[in-house]
Amino acid sequence: MRALLAARARALDYPRPMQVGPYRTLAELGRGGMGVVYRAVDADGREVALKRLLPQHVADPRLRARFTKELAALTRLAHPHLVRLLAAGEHEGAPWIALEYVAGETLAARLREGPLPIPTAIELARQLAEALAYAHGEGVLHRDLKPDNVLLRGDEALLTDFGLALDTASGATRLTQTGVFLGTPGFWAPEQARGQARLNDAQTDVYGLGALLYACLTGRPPVLGESLQACMASVEFQR
Repeated sequence: MRALLAARARALDYPRPMQVGPYRTLAELGRGGMGVVYRAVDADGREVALKRLLPQHVADPRLRARFTKELAALTRLAHPHLVRLLAAGEHEGAPWIALEYVAGETLAARLREGPLPIPTAIELARQLAEALAYAHGEGVLHRDLKPDNVLLRGDEALLTDFGLALDTASGATRLTQTGVFLGTPGFWAPEQARGQARLNDAQTDVYGLGALLYACLTGRPPVLGESLQACMASVEFQR
């Protein structure tokens, strides 16, 4: 019932297609705390995933900066196991980015059916490790590795959502300061859970990849808890 009500609410919030740059939106694919993603098409009918900052956040400089950093990170990245950036712009004051549309499901959806076979989990981890090694070589950390951010297209895994990315190659000041929590409880590295943002480096993503592999083999994250405090107090987190 809750899922039905959520779908109805999205339908009411999205009454008709709209034109965003060269793209016409067709349906909402999902939304998070700062943005919404639509399935959209260009004038030639080519499908894209169109991510747009929610209107209520347009005036928030912190969220606009995060959206801008995601765009900057994606502009530098091109790898078979990373979702490709196609275009970017602004619509009615709200920034948007057009990404490669992946017709498949998320790893999170796949894991609801149970753990993956070991060979499948190993191949998925190999593909994501290659993508991360490439991103790190370009000076970009992902910092939010979790099943929801992995898209599956047949036997291919593609990493998406660089909303918490950190550009280590840039000379700019880091967006996130110590004491600010980033990532997803259950999948984040200890330095993320403790708000030690300045300690984030490539090892943070390596931990996230390990947490993803753990979930693939067991069907659950390595750390469980109903709240941030419960996660950090758990035996698994202490280990």
